[in-house]
Amino acid sequence: MKLRPTAAALMLALAPMTGSLMAPAASAAPAAAQPAIANISVNSDAGLSPGATIRLQLATAPNAGQATVTLGDSGVVVTMSQKGAGNFTGSHVVRRNDRIDPAQLMTARVVVDGRTVSRQFHYPPSFQALAMGATTAPASVQAQAPAPAQVQVQPPLAPQPQVQAQAPVPPPVQVQTSPGPRMVIERFFIRSSGPVEAGRELRFRLLASPGGDAWLDIPGVIQGVDLRETRPGEYEGAYTVRQRDNPDAFRTAVASLRRGDDRVTAQLQFNLPPQITDLQPANGDRIVGRGRTHIGARITDEGGGVDPSRVRLRLNGRDVTGEARITPDEVHLRADLDPGRYAVELTARDTAGNMTTKTWMFEVVPERQAARVGGDLPLQLTSHRNETPVDADGNLLIQGRTVPHATVRVQVEQTSVVGRRAGVSRDVFDETIQADRNGLFSAAVPPRGRAGTLPGTRFEVRVTASSGNQAAEERITLIQRDG
Repeated sequence: MKLRPTAAALMLALAPMTGSLMAPAASAAPAAAQPAIANISVNSDAGLSPGATIRLQLATAPNAGQATVTLGDSGVVVTMSQKGAGNFTGSHVVRRNDRIDPAQLMTARVVVDGRTVSRQFHYPPSFQALAMGATTAPASVQAQAPAPAQVQVQPPLAPQPQVQAQAPVPPPVQVQTSPGPRMVIERFFIRSSGPVEAGRELRFRLLASPGGDAWLDIPGVIQGVDLRETRPGEYEGAYTVRQRDNPDAFRTAVASLRRGDDRVTAQLQFNLPPQITDLQPANGDRIVGRGRTHIGARITDEGGGVDPSRVRLRLNGRDVTGEARITPDEVHLRADLDPGRYAVELTARDTAGNMTTKTWMFEVVPERQAARVGGDLPLQLTSHRNETPVDADGNLLIQGRTVPHATVRVQVEQTSVVGRRAGVSRDVFDETIQADRNGLFSAAVPPRGRAGTLPGTRFEVRVTASSGNQAAEERITLIQRDG
């Protein structure tokens, strides 16, 4: 069944029916007590179309407490906010996947003196006309009578949070005065795919320091949308686009993260492109030219996923896409390669058209040189051992020992890990130095920005030493500690 929007707002008070649907009044009967739920008003700025805002107002007994309205069998439950004695209001923005049937009944529930009272109401006739294909509301609208009241004694409802359209404007950024690690934000992006259009639910995700209070603001649209920490360092929240919202405003969304006096903000990374990681062979690798060389990479995308038909793989400038095995997550190519240096270029696009490109180099050496790779040349890293933590201030000094005056190449790749998932991998350091007359060498990796000091960040360190026809290599992984 297809529901079409109304052309005008519908504001209808649904009063109880009179006449034959009411119980006959006895002439000597006392005046009836005020009902717990008197009536309900329904208003929509665009009928039931995606992005329309349905506003509800509930008139109840003055001593009524919590209140909700369930929209038929759609699963939509609107939590009402009390605006005064006997007056509750609430709203719901129609999502694209909502299935609200105006031919069904709305059920209002309130808590009065510790018991739950419910009453069912019909939608107004103009809403019911939508179910039959009407495109506009009737010029004259009559209030639809509700079904007879149904009173059920139930346990009191659990307290429910009040819904507010906007949160207070966050305080200005303050200098941190309390001890402890600094708050940092690695990424702020939209997980859901597709255009920003009325009725679409946007799912926001923030990767940052754990244990903070996070929210997002969309200038000109809404402020104070809560971002709940679902895992340590992973904050998520959702917002349904309304018909009146400006789609361009979402590109200026800002996330805020606060803990104590420390507060940081980040701009939304709109339509984040795919990420390419787990390169094979790794950048700068030297491999033996025996058998078939395996070239591969992993592709991840936080939005609508990678489009395999738009992945391109080039080897030394030659398009080898047709020879590769490509899935939405990985690319693999096996080829017989002659000794020499090779450049790989991998380009991927997601379903929204966002593109990313990764290039790396490796070398194929003849078998007769294989013994020299990692052979007799001594190489030892003295500053760190594998899987050891590094300090939280972002300092990273790689030191080691090899033969005097050897050529040493130090490469560092950074991958931020938040919760159980890896973030973006990027090369942060690649420098070639020379050992001194005692064979000692040292390389200072410069500060890596706020994301580089996020607890759990991993640094893949690759050190290659060469002297004459000999070469050696060492690899270690370092982990950013918290505090």
